[in-house]
Amino acid sequence: NIMPTGGVSLDNVSEWIKNGVVAVGVGGELTSPAKKGDYEGVTELAKAFVSAVAKARA
Repeated sequence: NIMPTGGVSLDNVSEWIKNGVVAVGVGGELTSPAKKGDYEGVTELAKAFVSAVAKARA
């Protein structure tokens, strides 16, 4: 089983899922808004990742 943790983005998360990974680890892209105090931005990105993964698994 593979779980990529580097370089995962909204642009490629669907490709990772469709190619059979069991999970993905998202770091910098997900938390980057927090560096500016934009915690709502983190929430919105998290929702977008969850949606992209769900769509790729459907």
